[in-house]
Amino acid sequence: MPEIELNREKSMRILNSADSSPDARVIAAFAVMFFEATEHADDLEPETYAIAHKLLRMGASELDQAREPTNG
Repeated sequence: MPEIELNREKSMRILNSADSSPDARVIAAFAVMFFEATEHADDLEPETYAIAHKLLRMGASELDQAREPTNG
């Protein structure tokens, strides 16, 4: 696995570019989520925490399901 470089500004540019590859967009989206969670986790309302956590689980589940072999 290549080394991960976390850079908020670069991640935002990737997300805002229509020319970015799907791989780059997914990595950038999770990087932005990481930055926002790190910066604001202590200040979230309980409902916001629950929504964010659910979205995190949903994203991870989508990644996992895409790697599962098909049954037919």
